[in-house]
Amino acid sequence: MERDDRTGRYSRREVIQLLGGVAGLGAVAACGGADPPPAPLTTQPTPPPVATLGGLPRDAIIRTVLGDITPDAITGVTLFHEHLSIRLSAERPSATDDVDNVVREIRMAAQEGVGCIVDGGHPDMGRDLDAVRRVATETDVHVVASGGYYMQRFYPPEIAATSEDQIAEDLSAEAARDRLGAFGEIGQNSDAAEMTPEELKVFRAVGKAHLATGLPIFTHNAYGTGENVRPDAGLTQLDVLESVGVSADHIVIGHACCLDDPSARVLIRIAERGAFVGFDRVTGGRVDDPQKVSTIMAFLEAGHADKLLVSSDFTGRRSEARPGYGNSITMFAPLMREVGVDASVLQAIQRDNPRRFLAFVPA
Repeated sequence: MERDDRTGRYSRREVIQLLGGVAGLGAVAACGGADPPPAPLTTQPTPPPVATLGGLPRDAIIRTVLGDITPDAITGVTLFHEHLSIRLSAERPSATDDVDNVVREIRMAAQEGVGCIVDGGHPDMGRDLDAVRRVATETDVHVVASGGYYMQRFYPPEIAATSEDQIAEDLSAEAARDRLGAFGEIGQNSDAAEMTPEELKVFRAVGKAHLATGLPIFTHNAYGTGENVRPDAGLTQLDVLESVGVSADHIVIGHACCLDDPSARVLIRIAERGAFVGFDRVTGGRVDDPQKVSTIMAFLEAGHADKLLVSSDFTGRRSEARPGYGNSITMFAPLMREVGVDASVLQAIQRDNPRRFLAFVPA
């Protein structure tokens, strides 16, 4: 969908205010031609949030490591992609090795407004599930654990000789055994121009495991550099998952904020197909935060506020630029407010959209 140039009649702030609800989106689409100008925004009724949870099936749940909860049980911000336990190298220590410190960090994040956090690790990323459970037990934050495989260079050797269907069956069994609430982050090599055959097999297997369990899926996307830049990689991931029957509304195409495209052209195409777009490397990554905000503005102005998720892919190491797991709240959300993103839109992005993504009816 191309952006409607008729919105040029309004200031950027007014457009984002209109994006605060379905009624507002209708107002943007209706203006133009010889129609009289709309009444001042201050006299318009306050529109409802873009995304509501009322459309979810009555029996939809979010699966945390401590038990199933209703989506409404989460009252704070949901971070759909962080790391409470990760060790990608056996030789180098990880900040998350200090579980006591991770617990302290999550308690601070709770004070900053975090109500739920999704750990994006799994065994091939060195994730310690007992550590993740301990964080859930010793804090007031709901914790969702994930499963799957990261990218080929981290796959265990046996994946090469294991069939697609067997991988799917194994992942489904792991999900039931370990009370997993999502599959992710599921990725592909950043140094290759295309998804490798093994990665293609794993993506399809994850899709089949979703069909068997209902668990939602979020992906990893590096988008490449130099000769290997592939802006359509997220669309390819969506193609592969849909090819085995996954509905796009159960998918987040991740690391969208790493794509150097302020027009949000590819991201808009992903949202038009029904998938969520994940800005899950805010306050970091190869694209600076002001450009991320510009891309988000283009995405919102195209009418897709209900398809945006924000997180930071934090791995436990504090810095001035990334002060803890809540930095998407404390550092990045203020940048969106500064350019005029309405409070109801932020409510949708930070709270409603991730709960809709995580909610599923167990298969």
